[in-house]
Amino acid sequence: MNELTQNFLLDLATNTPFVAFLVYQYYLMRKDISAQRADYQSLRKESKEEEAALRDRYQKVIEEYSEDRKSLVNSLEKRILSLEKGIKKVFLLLDDLKQIKDQVNQLTIKEEVRAIRDSEKRIH
Repeated sequence: MNELTQNFLLDLATNTPFVAFLVYQYYLMRKDISAQRADYQSLRKESKEEEAALRDRYQKVIEEYSEDRKSLVNSLEKRILSLEKGIKKVFLLLDDLKQIKDQVNQLTIKEEVRAIRDSEKRIH
């Protein structure tokens, strides 16, 4: 064998364990990366599911608040309408009372006029 072949075989024999180690590391790293990728994908899926559940929960809360707000607005509208009706009734009653007061005033004026006439008739 020539010297070049001997050096090549000697280098190959001494470097083979290192090459085997590098190949082993390469496959080990690929396996670890695949496992990490699977873990990240499962974590991502879990986080999306949790996010969807959280969104649904908050959507329900928002809908409940919206319904409460609508019912509050409706009840306030009903109260305002009933107050307006009550105020209209009060004003109608006040108008009736004013008319009655005017009639009473007219009657008292008529009675006073009669009383004055009667007193004048008695004097004459």
